[in-house]
Amino acid sequence: MKECHQVTEIGSCTDKNKAGPECLQCEEGCSKSRPPGCPHPCVLPCHPGECPPCVQMLRIKCHCKITSLYVECRKMTTADINEKNLLSCCKNQCPKELPCGHRCKEMCHPGECPFNCNQKVKLRCPCKRIKKELQCNKVRENQISIECDTTCKEMKRKASEIKEAEAKAALEEEKRRQQAELEAFENRLKGRRKKNKKRDEVAVELTLWQKYKYYLLPACAVVVVVFAWYIAHGVD
Repeated sequence: MKECHQVTEIGSCTDKNKAGPECLQCEEGCSKSRPPGCPHPCVLPCHPGECPPCVQMLRIKCHCKITSLYVECRKMTTADINEKNLLSCCKNQCPKELPCGHRCKEMCHPGECPFNCNQKVKLRCPCKRIKKELQCNKVRENQISIECDTTCKEMKRKASEIKEAEAKAALEEEKRRQQAELEAFENRLKGRRKKNKKRDEVAVELTLWQKYKYYLLPACAVVVVVFAWYIAHGVD
């Protein structure tokens, strides 16, 4: 409040900065400094004393940066670090993914996620027979491992024997198949040789006839004529 040009003493008060009956009401707004973090002006006009607490609502994002929250300005500006973290919490599960691939189990929080994943994961022995559910963080830290027991080893031995027997049977079957194919091929080869031999004999016969047919035909004709003449004269 601005100092008036004249102040009338009121009772026993001698403060010359207080308004007297001669002063007019100040029409300017409150120019007092706001609390740290408050962006709103005082809702009162020029007034004596402290400003009333700011009750306007602040719109803020939660720690997850997903949900919008509305908080009274006075609560946020007067809160300490822990209280501000609580005011900025949306009370939902943190959506961030941990390095192990599981979702963070903590409630909406500031900063990095604590890497203490308690998610149950399945762990098996080397042969995959024994299965247990263990905490993810212990498995990742190699604190727990599952080894095969005597039953696993016995089953592995039997499986190996069965596999060897199957491989041996398959090898024998392959040998029999190859032998059958070889015999069939040899039989086909023998049949071809017989056919080729007959074809060669026929070819030789045809070749001799074709070679001497011009000599044999006249000779045969002479023989036929002589034989016919002999028959004719013999009958007479």
